[in-house]
Amino acid sequence: MDNNRTRLLRVMDIMRGTDEENPITVNRIVEKLSSFGIKAERKAVNRDISALIDYGWDILLHEDNKKGFYLASREFEDWELKVLTDAVMGASFLTKKNSEALAKKLRSFAGTDTAKALRIVTPVESDVKTGDVTTKNNIDILFRAIKLSKKVRFKYIYTGPDMEKHFKYLDNPRDVSPYVLLWRQDKYYLIGNFGAEKPLSYYRLDRIRALSITEEPVFPLKSLVGPNPDMFISDFVSKNIYNKSGKYINVKLRAANEMVDTLIDFFGPDIKIAKDSENTFTTRIKVSESEGFYQWLLHYGEKIQVLEPESVRNKTIDIINKLLNNYK
Repeated sequence: MDNNRTRLLRVMDIMRGTDEENPITVNRIVEKLSSFGIKAERKAVNRDISALIDYGWDILLHEDNKKGFYLASREFEDWELKVLTDAVMGASFLTKKNSEALAKKLRSFAGTDTAKALRIVTPVESDVKTGDVTTKNNIDILFRAIKLSKKVRFKYIYTGPDMEKHFKYLDNPRDVSPYVLLWRQDKYYLIGNFGAEKPLSYYRLDRIRALSITEEPVFPLKSLVGPNPDMFISDFVSKNIYNKSGKYINVKLRAANEMVDTLIDFFGPDIKIAKDSENTFTTRIKVSESEGFYQWLLHYGEKIQVLEPESVRNKTIDIINKLLNNYK
């Protein structure tokens, strides 16, 4: 690479570290270039800055001309970088090394002061970080498969009472049509189709092993769910609590007044509620009848009561009785 292009790239890197509070003079840029072994005159640096401005960079001369130039706007605002960095550092499916590498890349989009603040304020890691790179690698492979509209083949594992990993499906790999990657409750999931047993299923990425892309095209999603697959998937995600799927049912609930926000969090702001007493209300929801739904009911205990249908009410009572028997 010739000296002019090398110098221009270095000037770009230097300008990325500037903002209105941290401008830089041409003389200081020349000094920084020298530290990289690049000899440059002031005229050459001024030409580079002009070239960047012509290319579209929002570089301004500080109102105090003696302070030099700064990058007035950038691809990410400070709050956006903060949110992205926190998400990266808090993601339990990423190793500490992966998180720190991604956070460093995000800080490269920030000015000097913002980069320092991101390094100080953002926690080093979440309470629990994995030492496994499986999820990261699976995201990469599955994302490529989705772009190529190809099926994937993998084995699925679970941890047994012996604390060892075991394969599900009798050790046979599954061929799945991948449609969506979903980050939910700090886990990554693949939403895809396997056979005709049900249109869509969840697969946790950290439980996927021996993942590969096949040459077989995915089963067309429209053929499975109708003409609006995006809306179907959105509905599927909203009605499947704790990522457990089942048949859709309409349920009438009685809940304590304090549960309104909780129900909105799970089922959206369009739920209709009717006052039932001074302390309770009733509502109807459409939800997937699954293990996740019953876990959700038990989680809120006496604050939520199933009124209809009778079958769901009876099943809830049966689960509670079995739970009580565990403590007798």
